[in-house]
Amino acid sequence: MCNSGPLISVIVPVWNAHNYLERCIDSIIHQTYRNLEILLVDDGSSDDSLEICKKYERKDARIKVFHKENGGQGSARNFALDRCHGQYVGFVDNDDWILPTMYERLQELICKYKVNVSRCDDAQSKEEIGKKERSDFLLSKEEFHKEFFCDIVGGHVTDRLFDRKLIKEHRFPYSKTIEDTRFIRQLLPDINGEAFTKEKLYFYTTRENNTSNRYARTYISSFERAVEYQSRYEEAIQFFPAYQDLLLQKSTTFACGCLKILLTSKQKNTTDFKKIAGFLRKYKAEIWKNKSISWKYKLFVLIL
Repeated sequence: MCNSGPLISVIVPVWNAHNYLERCIDSIIHQTYRNLEILLVDDGSSDDSLEICKKYERKDARIKVFHKENGGQGSARNFALDRCHGQYVGFVDNDDWILPTMYERLQELICKYKVNVSRCDDAQSKEEIGKKERSDFLLSKEEFHKEFFCDIVGGHVTDRLFDRKLIKEHRFPYSKTIEDTRFIRQLLPDINGEAFTKEKLYFYTTRENNTSNRYARTYISSFERAVEYQSRYEEAIQFFPAYQDLLLQKSTTFACGCLKILLTSKQKNTTDFKKIAGFLRKYKAEIWKNKSISWKYKLFVLIL
Protein backbone atom coordinates (compact mmCIF):
# COMPACT_ATOMS: atom_id res chain seq x y z
CA MET A 1 0.00 0.00 0.00
CA CYS A 2 1.47 3.32 -1.12
CA ASN A 3 0.20 6.13 1.11
CA SER A 4 2.58 8.82 -0.11
CA GLY A 5 3.87 10.08 -3.41
CA PRO A 6 2.78 12.73 -5.90
CA LEU A 7 -0.93 13.33 -6.41
CA ILE A 8 -2.47 11.45 -9.34
CA SER A 9 -5.66 12.83 -10.88
CA VAL A 10 -7.89 10.06 -12.26
CA ILE A 11 -10.50 11.35 -14.73
CA VAL A 12 -13.68 9.35 -15.40
CA PRO A 13 -16.24 10.61 -17.94
CA VAL A 14 -19.66 9.25 -16.91
CA TRP A 15 -22.65 8.74 -19.16
CA ASN A 16 -25.55 6.32 -18.60
CA ALA A 17 -23.30 3.72 -16.96
CA HIS A 18 -25.67 2.29 -14.33
CA ASN A 19 -24.64 -1.33 -14.97
CA TYR A 20 -20.88 -0.70 -14.82
CA LEU A 21 -20.18 2.44 -12.82
CA GLU A 22 -19.88 1.01 -9.30
CA ARG A 23 -17.42 -1.63 -10.46
CA CYS A 24 -15.36 1.08 -12.17
CA ILE A 25 -15.27 3.43 -9.17
CA ASP A 26 -14.60 0.60 -6.71
CA SER A 27 -11.55 -0.44 -8.74
CA ILE A 28 -10.15 3.10 -8.51
CA ILE A 29 -10.78 3.76 -4.82
CA HIS A 30 -9.17 0.42 -3.92
CA GLN A 31 -5.89 1.19 -5.68
CA THR A 32 -2.76 0.39 -3.69
CA TYR A 33 -1.60 3.91 -4.64
CA ARG A 34 -3.68 6.00 -2.27
CA ASN A 35 -2.79 9.61 -3.12
CA LEU A 36 -5.48 10.03 -5.75
CA GLU A 37 -7.82 12.78 -6.83
CA ILE A 38 -10.79 11.10 -8.55
CA LEU A 39 -12.83 13.34 -10.85
CA LEU A 40 -16.19 11.89 -11.92
CA VAL A 41 -17.74 14.03 -14.66
CA ASP A 42 -21.38 13.21 -15.35
CA ASP A 43 -21.92 14.13 -18.99
CA GLY A 44 -25.68 14.67 -18.94
CA SER A 45 -26.72 11.12 -18.01
CA SER A 46 -30.42 10.27 -18.24
CA ASP A 47 -30.17 7.34 -15.80
CA ASP A 48 -29.07 7.35 -12.15
CA SER A 49 -25.33 7.60 -12.87
CA LEU A 50 -25.06 11.04 -11.25
CA GLU A 51 -26.70 9.75 -8.05
CA ILE A 52 -24.26 6.82 -7.96
CA CYS A 53 -21.35 9.26 -8.28
CA LYS A 54 -22.67 11.42 -5.46
CA LYS A 55 -23.06 8.37 -3.25
CA TYR A 56 -19.36 7.60 -3.66
CA GLU A 57 -18.43 11.25 -3.14
CA ARG A 58 -20.05 11.09 0.30
CA LYS A 59 -18.02 7.98 1.17
CA ASP A 60 -14.55 8.98 -0.13
CA ALA A 61 -13.08 12.46 0.28
CA ARG A 62 -10.79 11.91 -2.70
CA ILE A 63 -13.79 11.91 -5.07
CA LYS A 64 -15.06 15.08 -6.74
CA VAL A 65 -18.29 14.91 -8.74
CA PHE A 66 -19.21 17.30 -11.54
CA HIS A 67 -22.25 17.54 -13.77
CA LYS A 68 -22.41 19.12 -17.23
CA GLU A 69 -24.58 19.07 -20.31
CA ASN A 70 -23.88 16.20 -22.68
CA GLY A 71 -20.93 16.94 -24.93
CA GLY A 72 -19.21 13.61 -25.40
CA GLN A 73 -16.34 11.79 -23.75
CA GLY A 74 -13.64 14.20 -24.90
CA SER A 75 -15.65 17.16 -23.64
CA ALA A 76 -16.00 15.54 -20.20
CA ARG A 77 -12.28 14.79 -20.05
CA ASN A 78 -11.44 18.37 -21.02
CA PHE A 79 -13.80 19.65 -18.31
CA ALA A 80 -11.86 17.63 -15.73
CA LEU A 81 -8.44 18.61 -17.11
CA ASP A 82 -9.37 22.23 -16.46
CA ARG A 83 -10.08 21.37 -12.80
CA CYS A 84 -7.56 18.69 -11.79
CA HIS A 85 -4.55 19.29 -9.54
CA GLY A 86 -2.42 16.15 -9.81
CA GLN A 87 1.21 15.99 -10.82
CA TYR A 88 0.15 13.01 -12.94
CA VAL A 89 -3.07 12.35 -14.86
CA GLY A 90 -4.79 9.09 -15.74
CA PHE A 91 -8.05 8.28 -17.53
CA VAL A 92 -10.54 5.46 -16.91
CA ASP A 93 -13.71 4.87 -18.95
CA ASN A 94 -16.88 4.38 -16.94
CA ASP A 95 -17.60 0.85 -18.17
CA ASP A 96 -14.02 -0.40 -17.62
CA TRP A 97 -12.12 -1.27 -14.44
CA ILE A 98 -8.52 -1.39 -13.30
CA LEU A 99 -6.47 -3.81 -11.24
CA PRO A 100 -5.42 -2.67 -7.73
CA THR A 101 -1.74 -2.05 -8.52
CA MET A 102 -2.18 -0.18 -11.81
CA TYR A 103 -1.37 3.37 -10.73
CA GLU A 104 1.33 2.27 -8.29
CA ARG A 105 3.09 0.45 -11.13
CA LEU A 106 2.63 3.24 -13.68
CA GLN A 107 3.96 5.89 -11.32
CA GLU A 108 6.86 3.60 -10.41
CA LEU A 109 7.74 3.18 -14.11
CA ILE A 110 7.79 6.93 -14.75
CA CYS A 111 10.19 7.44 -11.86
CA LYS A 112 12.36 4.43 -12.72
CA TYR A 113 12.90 5.38 -16.37
CA LYS A 114 12.63 9.18 -15.96
CA VAL A 115 10.01 9.57 -18.69
CA ASN A 116 6.76 11.53 -18.84
CA VAL A 117 4.46 8.69 -19.99
CA SER A 118 4.01 5.11 -18.83
CA ARG A 119 1.71 2.36 -20.09
CA CYS A 120 0.47 -1.07 -19.03
CA ASP A 121 -0.97 -3.91 -21.06
CA ASP A 122 -4.72 -4.41 -21.09
CA ALA A 123 -7.15 -7.30 -21.01
CA GLN A 124 -10.59 -7.96 -22.46
CA SER A 125 -11.32 -11.29 -20.77
CA LYS A 126 -10.93 -12.46 -17.18
CA GLU A 127 -8.79 -15.38 -18.37
CA GLU A 128 -6.13 -12.91 -19.52
CA ILE A 129 -5.85 -11.33 -16.09
CA GLY A 130 -4.48 -14.53 -14.59
CA LYS A 131 -1.49 -14.38 -16.91
CA LYS A 132 0.90 -12.25 -14.87
CA GLU A 133 3.99 -10.96 -16.63
CA ARG A 134 5.93 -8.29 -14.78
CA SER A 135 8.60 -7.54 -17.37
CA ASP A 136 8.91 -3.90 -18.39
CA PHE A 137 10.99 -1.93 -20.85
CA LEU A 138 11.61 1.53 -22.22
CA LEU A 139 10.85 3.05 -25.59
CA SER A 140 13.18 5.97 -26.21
CA LYS A 141 11.83 9.27 -27.49
CA GLU A 142 12.75 8.33 -31.07
CA GLU A 143 11.40 4.76 -30.79
CA PHE A 144 8.12 5.90 -29.28
CA HIS A 145 7.67 8.61 -31.90
CA LYS A 146 8.08 6.11 -34.73
CA GLU A 147 5.91 3.40 -33.18
CA PHE A 148 3.10 5.78 -32.26
CA PHE A 149 3.22 7.82 -35.48
CA CYS A 150 3.07 4.61 -37.52
CA ASP A 151 0.37 3.10 -35.27
CA ILE A 152 2.54 0.22 -34.06
CA VAL A 153 1.78 0.97 -30.40
CA GLY A 154 -1.80 1.62 -29.29
CA GLY A 155 -3.25 5.08 -29.00
CA HIS A 156 -5.43 4.68 -25.89
CA VAL A 157 -5.06 7.13 -23.02
CA THR A 158 -6.79 4.83 -20.53
CA ASP A 159 -3.90 2.37 -20.08
CA ARG A 160 -1.41 5.22 -19.62
CA LEU A 161 -0.27 7.68 -16.96
CA PHE A 162 0.83 11.17 -18.07
CA ASP A 163 2.98 13.78 -16.40
CA ARG A 164 0.67 16.81 -16.22
CA LYS A 165 3.51 19.08 -17.41
CA LEU A 166 3.34 17.16 -20.68
CA ILE A 167 -0.37 17.84 -21.17
CA LYS A 168 -0.14 21.58 -20.43
CA GLU A 169 -2.94 23.33 -22.36
CA HIS A 170 -3.53 20.46 -24.80
CA ARG A 171 -7.08 19.13 -24.84
CA PHE A 172 -9.03 16.35 -26.58
CA PRO A 173 -10.16 17.42 -30.05
CA TYR A 174 -13.68 16.56 -31.13
CA SER A 175 -13.72 13.14 -32.75
CA LYS A 176 -16.25 10.32 -32.84
CA THR A 177 -13.83 7.39 -32.75
CA ILE A 178 -10.14 8.31 -32.37
CA GLU A 179 -9.99 11.22 -29.93
CA ASP A 180 -7.38 9.39 -27.81
CA THR A 181 -5.01 9.04 -30.75
CA ARG A 182 -5.47 12.65 -31.80
CA PHE A 183 -4.89 13.83 -28.24
CA ILE A 184 -1.60 11.92 -27.88
CA ARG A 185 -0.45 13.15 -31.28
CA GLN A 186 -0.58 16.70 -29.89
CA LEU A 187 1.73 15.61 -27.07
CA LEU A 188 4.11 13.67 -29.31
CA PRO A 189 6.83 16.34 -29.78
CA ASP A 190 7.27 16.62 -25.99
CA ILE A 191 7.10 12.93 -25.02
CA ASN A 192 10.62 12.00 -23.90
CA GLY A 193 10.01 8.24 -23.96
CA GLU A 194 7.47 5.71 -22.72
CA ALA A 195 7.94 3.06 -20.04
CA PHE A 196 5.79 -0.05 -20.59
CA THR A 197 4.89 -3.05 -18.47
CA LYS A 198 3.45 -6.26 -19.89
CA GLU A 199 1.27 -6.64 -16.82
CA LYS A 200 -2.42 -6.60 -17.78
CA LEU A 201 -3.68 -3.95 -15.39
CA TYR A 202 -6.52 -2.31 -17.34
CA PHE A 203 -9.69 -4.24 -18.20
CA TYR A 204 -11.68 -3.12 -21.25
CA THR A 205 -15.39 -3.90 -21.36
CA THR A 206 -16.70 -4.48 -24.87
CA ARG A 207 -20.31 -3.36 -25.20
CA GLU A 208 -22.46 -3.76 -28.29
CA ASN A 209 -23.94 -0.27 -27.94
CA ASN A 210 -20.85 1.70 -26.96
CA THR A 211 -19.66 4.57 -29.12
CA SER A 212 -16.81 2.71 -30.84
CA ASN A 213 -18.97 -0.25 -31.83
CA ARG A 214 -21.81 1.97 -33.07
CA TYR A 215 -19.52 3.91 -35.38
CA ALA A 216 -17.64 0.78 -36.45
CA ARG A 217 -20.83 -0.31 -38.22
CA THR A 218 -20.83 2.87 -40.33
CA TYR A 219 -18.25 4.56 -42.53
CA ILE A 220 -17.29 6.98 -39.70
CA SER A 221 -14.63 4.77 -38.11
CA SER A 222 -12.82 4.16 -41.41
CA PHE A 223 -13.27 7.80 -42.43
CA GLU A 224 -11.69 9.27 -39.29
CA ARG A 225 -8.80 6.83 -39.42
CA ALA A 226 -8.24 7.49 -43.10
CA VAL A 227 -8.15 11.25 -42.52
CA GLU A 228 -5.75 10.83 -39.58
CA TYR A 229 -3.32 8.63 -41.54
CA GLN A 230 -3.54 10.84 -44.61
CA SER A 231 -2.52 13.77 -42.41
CA ARG A 232 0.36 11.76 -40.98
CA TYR A 233 1.46 10.67 -44.44
CA GLU A 234 1.63 14.24 -45.68
CA GLU A 235 3.61 15.22 -42.57
CA ALA A 236 5.95 12.29 -43.15
CA ILE A 237 6.62 13.43 -46.74
CA GLN A 238 8.16 16.58 -45.31
CA PHE A 239 9.71 15.41 -42.06
CA PHE A 240 9.81 11.58 -41.75
CA PRO A 241 10.48 9.95 -45.13
CA ALA A 242 11.19 6.59 -43.52
CA TYR A 243 7.55 6.41 -42.39
CA GLN A 244 5.99 7.16 -45.77
CA ASP A 245 5.36 3.67 -47.16
CA LEU A 246 3.67 2.32 -44.04
CA LEU A 247 1.49 5.40 -43.55
CA LEU A 248 0.44 5.43 -47.20
CA GLN A 249 -0.53 1.76 -46.88
CA LYS A 250 -2.62 2.46 -43.77
CA SER A 251 -4.29 5.57 -45.17
CA THR A 252 -5.12 3.79 -48.45
CA THR A 253 -6.59 0.76 -46.70
CA PHE A 254 -8.88 2.81 -44.46
CA ALA A 255 -9.80 5.16 -47.31
CA CYS A 256 -10.87 2.31 -49.59
CA GLY A 257 -12.90 0.75 -46.78
CA CYS A 258 -14.64 4.07 -46.16
CA LEU A 259 -15.38 4.68 -49.84
CA LYS A 260 -16.77 1.18 -50.31
CA ILE A 261 -19.33 1.78 -47.54
CA LEU A 262 -20.25 5.20 -48.95
CA LEU A 263 -20.65 3.79 -52.47
CA THR A 264 -22.81 0.94 -51.21
CA SER A 265 -25.07 3.41 -49.40
CA LYS A 266 -25.14 5.72 -52.46
CA GLN A 267 -23.32 8.62 -50.80
CA LYS A 268 -20.84 9.30 -53.59
CA ASN A 269 -21.55 13.03 -53.70
CA THR A 270 -20.94 13.72 -50.01
CA THR A 271 -18.17 15.99 -48.72
CA ASP A 272 -16.58 13.07 -46.86
CA PHE A 273 -16.45 10.93 -50.03
CA LYS A 274 -14.86 13.73 -52.02
CA LYS A 275 -12.27 14.39 -49.30
CA ILE A 276 -11.11 10.79 -49.14
CA ALA A 277 -11.25 10.19 -52.89
CA GLY A 278 -9.31 13.40 -53.50
CA PHE A 279 -6.37 12.12 -51.44
CA LEU A 280 -6.31 8.80 -53.31
CA ARG A 281 -6.37 10.55 -56.68
CA LYS A 282 -3.63 12.97 -55.60
CA TYR A 283 -1.28 10.15 -54.57
CA LYS A 284 -2.37 7.57 -57.15
CA ALA A 285 1.15 7.17 -58.57
CA GLU A 286 2.70 6.71 -55.11
CA ILE A 287 0.00 4.16 -54.20
CA TRP A 288 0.64 2.23 -57.40
CA LYS A 289 4.38 2.01 -56.64
CA ASN A 290 3.94 1.05 -52.97
CA LYS A 291 4.75 -2.67 -52.64
CA SER A 292 2.95 -3.05 -49.30
CA ILE A 293 -0.44 -2.06 -50.75
CA SER A 294 -2.40 -5.01 -52.12
CA TRP A 295 -3.58 -5.15 -55.72
CA LYS A 296 -7.26 -4.97 -54.80
CA TYR A 297 -6.74 -1.53 -53.27
CA LYS A 298 -4.58 -0.36 -56.17
CA LEU A 299 -7.26 -1.39 -58.67
CA PHE A 300 -9.93 0.33 -56.59
CA VAL A 301 -7.92 3.55 -56.65
CA LEU A 302 -7.24 3.18 -60.36
CA ILE A 303 -10.95 3.16 -61.28
CA LEU A 304 -11.92 6.09 -59.00
